[in-house]
Amino acid sequence: MSICDYLTTFKAVNSISDDLLLNIIESNFKMYLDWCFLNIGGWFDAQIAYSGAIHSSLHPYSTLLLTDDDNYSYGQVWQGIRKEWVWESGVSYNGNNPIRISGVYVNNNFNSYPSGNFTVDYPLGRVIFNNPIATGSSVKANYSYRYVQTYRASDSPWFNIIQFASMQTDNPDITQINDGNWSIGGNHRVQLPAIMIESLPRARQRPYEIGSNALIIDQSLSFRILAENKNDRNKLLDIIRSQQDATIALYDTNKIAQDNLFPLDANGDLTVNPLMYPDLLCRYLWRKCWIKNVDFVEIDSIHHNFHQGEARVTLEIISV
Repeated sequence: MSICDYLTTFKAVNSISDDLLLNIIESNFKMYLDWCFLNIGGWFDAQIAYSGAIHSSLHPYSTLLLTDDDNYSYGQVWQGIRKEWVWESGVSYNGNNPIRISGVYVNNNFNSYPSGNFTVDYPLGRVIFNNPIATGSSVKANYSYRYVQTYRASDSPWFNIIQFASMQTDNPDITQINDGNWSIGGNHRVQLPAIMIESLPRARQRPYEIGSNALIIDQSLSFRILAENKNDRNKLLDIIRSQQDATIALYDTNKIAQDNLFPLDANGDLTVNPLMYPDLLCRYLWRKCWIKNVDFVEIDSIHHNFHQGEARVTLEIISV
């Protein structure tokens, strides 16, 4: 490479397809929050044997409901009342573990998973059959779902709705296919409580050491909390605040993509021998990130059923 070539190329950028700092940070923090919430018991179990006794017998969580998705034939897609099903393994809380999906019951006939007859879309909380089944079928599954849903703002589709009362299984809207909240695709519904992760236009860089191109980067990140009650909102804000001065590891999303080893595939289903969050960090460690400061910039109640807050976090990363 001549000196002229060197002066006409980007510094520290290898490919237009690569994730850079902001995308890597957002991806890591979503995985970090999901994993950490599971380790403090942030999930609920939907079990066929008990759901009718614990929850509404009309629409227990274990019952999957027919939904109309334009990408599939009618009768292929059956969704749970709550989305964001737990796919991780190897986590426990007080001796309990999230349920690993072993199959689904169709009219009381068990179909094992993975069997090739259907796929599980964990983020959207639904089962997709290879071929449509009778629309009057009874479809049930044992699974666990996250109590707190996390979202990357950059991954959000062009519109979203906030879905209230998604924990109330006696809601008559649940079975409506052509109207109501549940008729809207799961990728457009935000169920509460939720945390929205977004990079902010607040950053500064300074040299790390003499004779090096490395930088110390301070980058701000927003965690917007949405909840149906003040207790959940305050609790989530305090959890974020408690992470000040913590150091977390970041994995390299580019190398994971090159090796095609993301734990979920493009359809939201588990890949073969999926790597869990600690495995990704051990195998694809990239940088360490210091949570330098946490500030609350907003705490308010828009409605008696809608409460929000925002924690702005300053991260410090040494970029080589």
